[in-house]
Amino acid sequence: MKKLMFVLVYTVAALAIFSWSASAKNERLTLLLNGQYTNKLTEATEQMNELEQEVRKVLLYQDQTAAEEPLNNIWRLSSEIRNNLSSLPLDREFSSEWMNYLTRLGDYADLASTGAIPQEKWEKALGNAAANLNEFSTEWSSVTQGMFAGGTGPDSWFAQLESEKPDKRWADLGQAVKTYSESDFPLTASEHDEQKKKDLKNLDDEPIGRDGALSRFKELFPYYDGATVHVSQSEPDAPYPFYHIRFQDGARIGYADFTERGGHLLSLLVERPVSEDVMPEADIRERAEKFLRQAGYNDLVFEESRENSHYWHLSFVRVDPDTGGKVFADGVQVKLAKDDGEVLGVNTMEYIQEEQLKAQPINPFDPEEFFTDGTEVHSEELGYTANEELVQRLCHLLVVTKKTGGRTDTYRLMVDTETGEVLKSEILR
Repeated sequence: MKKLMFVLVYTVAALAIFSWSASAKNERLTLLLNGQYTNKLTEATEQMNELEQEVRKVLLYQDQTAAEEPLNNIWRLSSEIRNNLSSLPLDREFSSEWMNYLTRLGDYADLASTGAIPQEKWEKALGNAAANLNEFSTEWSSVTQGMFAGGTGPDSWFAQLESEKPDKRWADLGQAVKTYSESDFPLTASEHDEQKKKDLKNLDDEPIGRDGALSRFKELFPYYDGATVHVSQSEPDAPYPFYHIRFQDGARIGYADFTERGGHLLSLLVERPVSEDVMPEADIRERAEKFLRQAGYNDLVFEESRENSHYWHLSFVRVDPDTGGKVFADGVQVKLAKDDGEVLGVNTMEYIQEEQLKAQPINPFDPEEFFTDGTEVHSEELGYTANEELVQRLCHLLVVTKKTGGRTDTYRLMVDTETGEVLKSEILR
């Protein structure tokens, strides 16, 4: 009897200690995520204020050279804001509209900086954008105030995202951004047709069903086999119907989205503590490439990478099989932990929204005739970029150097293979 009582008391004590330990771990994780999300939200808000200032600043200048710096800043800030917001648990409809607006704003500034858009045209568009960004910043502050305060945690965030009755404030903000996009950057007739193709495009693969989506998740992420998962479907009017899989496995919390047809991985986001260990960059890149092959994305090549204290962010672009040109608009981004190379983030939306490329002549191109004396060509390949009408054009992608006034500058140029027009030109710092 004494032995039995001892076993019972020991068991109860062990369970109490385990329960306390699990609760403490979850509380620490919630505090960690609260801190990370608050920092990202604060950073995004500060960047939005900077973005509005740069849009207003560029309207000061008649001179194209003076306008170049703020136009480049608009492109940079719009990209940085998208990166921050993509890792926040925000309303999906709002995120989609705001990401679209930032993309169009950044692309517009990029084209304006190269002279591809007449000044009177971009001045009008960015004048409207300045007013709308001012109005948006006020609404944004109201909606996000105290978003991660008060002890809220992952369960609360995901429950709100998947609620059948979304927060009206987010819905109103998303509708406002949609209106901004339509007024600031109206689509041409050809762009309307292209957008309709993207929005209404159906993948040809067979539907996989909920069980198929879960199987696909376990196939790509076998180390989450013991995770608690919840599977839901996208809204009926989503451009790409998909399955949303939310999961928690110990200190890991995240989600993965798979297309309803074919089970293609659309996105992944995982939050977990990261140690101070550091793997070599080459090993990180190898893991990213292996993961993309396993996911079925076999026509990608590595383009660039950047890092912060805990993560590597790698970018890949699709290669057109007919021309061998890099389609920069069809990209995939992968986020990996520095300590062990675990894949913690994936975004393939641009890749899934595959650009429809038209056949285009490749006329003879002689760099010696095209450039002035003293210009040295370091690399030449083919790539696609958008022209003024946002139509993808095949270009000679060149990196050249030119020594002027005792200083050597490096340029990255994209020259239309048919017309010889310079569609993009930038100085590499």
